[in-house]
Amino acid sequence: MSETRTRKPRGQGHERRTEILAAAKAMFVAEGYATVTTRKLAERVGISQTGLYVYFQSKEGILFALSQETFAKLGEALRAATEGVEPGPELLRRLARAYIEFGLANRDEYELTFMASDAPLKPFHADKDLTRPFDQQGVGLQAYLFVAEQVKRLQAVGAIEERDPVVATQTFWVALHGLVALVIARAGFPWADMRRLTDHLIETLVRGLAAR
Repeated sequence: MSETRTRKPRGQGHERRTEILAAAKAMFVAEGYATVTTRKLAERVGISQTGLYVYFQSKEGILFALSQETFAKLGEALRAATEGVEPGPELLRRLARAYIEFGLANRDEYELTFMASDAPLKPFHADKDLTRPFDQQGVGLQAYLFVAEQVKRLQAVGAIEERDPVVATQTFWVALHGLVALVIARAGFPWADMRRLTDHLIETLVRGLAAR
């Protein structure tokens, strides 16, 4: 029996776009980005390939849209975790924990956004000008710049020793990403209790970045 689904009637644009993204995410994770074609995706959703192109011009565009949603949710999680917190070690702890918890709670989305080795990199690396105002940046850079701003707040009160904000921010980000990415990529590894591992990494970062 053919797996091609019955063609669906035309729906509302936003609903159909959401359906395409959900189907694409599931297929990219299950089959690998490189394996999925727009034809297979259109069949999964129940529309023509031409109909798919009404919403997205390419498979790369679909992956980019998925990544933008993930970055936006990550940014929201970071802001919520640190709202009203004064600059100091607790701010750094909350920022780190929010990042790790988001990544491990949204493994499929995180993997596609940060770890899909067979995905094209150009859409993610285009036009990375950190000097532009925050509200003129894409959501991916806004998440990064939010972390950078918190690092600067910590530097301003002497809570972080490293005076280069780029080095401090990227040291922080790399460490958090490393834990999330390894746990996702090696789910079968005999990891320590995740809460204890997370706590230890965060405290190591807090001590390592703290002003002497």
